[in-house]
Amino acid sequence: MSLNLNKAFKTEMNAFVNKNVIVTTKDGTKIQGLLIGMNDNDLSVIIGNSTEGEDSSHRTFVSGSVIAKMTLGEIPFDIGSLRMELEKVFKKSGVRYFAESRTIVVMDRYRVTESSVEGDEGPIGDRIKRIWSNFKAEQEDEKKPEE
Repeated sequence: MSLNLNKAFKTEMNAFVNKNVIVTTKDGTKIQGLLIGMNDNDLSVIIGNSTEGEDSSHRTFVSGSVIAKMTLGEIPFDIGSLRMELEKVFKKSGVRYFAESRTIVVMDRYRVTESSVEGDEGPIGDRIKRIWSNFKAEQEDEKKPEE
């Protein structure tokens, strides 16, 4: 059971990488910016383009021993729902999901992530890219506040 929990923790923390986060230290200081890296042994982090009150920095290292809380500052890309959309077209057996890398592999030839679709050119690749593009557009629309 412990192995599964550790794997689940790493999967969730990987979802934070390259996302805007808010790190709250034990003394109440809030540091906001892009999570660039994390040491999974002590949970130390590197925040890019960070702001701390009025101060801003290109890179900020925060020791895991002083972190009280870290929150995601944006709605994460729902790669699980994208997988389900792809399964509607390419059958479940043709779509595999790798949680640790947040990657979907379609028909063992196409690699789909939040940021890209990689693989052979042609009608199947074009269809995957169209599904991915439409899904990303829907995700962006959901993030926008209603007026």
